[in-house]
Amino acid sequence: MADPLRWGVLGTGNIARKFATQIQHTAHSRFTAVGSRTDVSAGRFANEFGGADRVHAHGSYDAMLADPDVDAVYISLPNGMHHEWTIRALEAGKHVLCEKPLASNAEQAAEMFDVAERTGKLLVEAFMYRCHPAVRKVLELIRGGAIGDVRLIRSNFTFNRPAKPDDARYQADQAGGSLMDVGCYCVNFIRAVAGREPTDVHAIGHIHQLGTDDYAAGTLRFGDDLLATFTCGMTVFSDLTTCVAGTDGYLVIHHPWFSNGRFEIVRGMPQDPNAPREVHTEGGPTDLYDIEARAFGQAVRGEAPPWITREDSLGNQRTLDAMRRQIGLPV
Repeated sequence: MADPLRWGVLGTGNIARKFATQIQHTAHSRFTAVGSRTDVSAGRFANEFGGADRVHAHGSYDAMLADPDVDAVYISLPNGMHHEWTIRALEAGKHVLCEKPLASNAEQAAEMFDVAERTGKLLVEAFMYRCHPAVRKVLELIRGGAIGDVRLIRSNFTFNRPAKPDDARYQADQAGGSLMDVGCYCVNFIRAVAGREPTDVHAIGHIHQLGTDDYAAGTLRFGDDLLATFTCGMTVFSDLTTCVAGTDGYLVIHHPWFSNGRFEIVRGMPQDPNAPREVHTEGGPTDLYDIEARAFGQAVRGEAPPWITREDSLGNQRTLDAMRRQIGLPV
């Protein structure tokens, strides 16, 4: 068995906690260091996820990047900080798994990948849902013609959480907003199903009093035959189902972002009780951040390609840039 990848985590927020929780007891990953803005917050995080004897607590991001016991860095900082600290980590000789969206705009994302190539280190955008066995199977079946030629895609990702001025999700200078926070998932999945880049994109959004979009809707056209719609939001509840409609049937997956592994294929009219239905379960509920860390380690060792490529990340970022401009947000 290959030596476990030694991880350092930049940031101590909710997503960082999920990542540290799921990798701390695995054989393929070792949580060795955390970097925060203060010694106190870093120490608390380290004590919770292994203790000072196992996890190095660094009261600055630079100090953690200088830690020789770190092979790879998981960046869970606000969107507006991804560009700077990804580049610093790469130049410090670390591989980087950076939370979505990869950067504030496509220009920054391209520069980040250029630095990764120059330094010979791996950079992957952390769309963890794409590692789920159910999502992988859905894409495989659709590409294999399970529902015929895809014509329509509908996707949703929303949540309702109190808006706070100190929340980076609501800060325009941190590339906040619902489109960047959760709409990026819908855009990513739609593009993955389509297997190509959109030819036209349109978006409208509601601007919260704090200055970012708290909910938005978008449409994408892929050539002459494929249309897609999505909604996203941070102050609204909705059904999180994604539906892919084809010429021979349709596929429904409920909450693909944290899937329970179940999805359904229906051929024919849904109201027809005799319409053939296939219920699939792939993987079931699973620790997505652990699966993601395992996939990253495999990519580092050259055992498998990254599940999100440079081209995929840049395509997603360009689409988000165009939509944010249409909404009236800075890019």
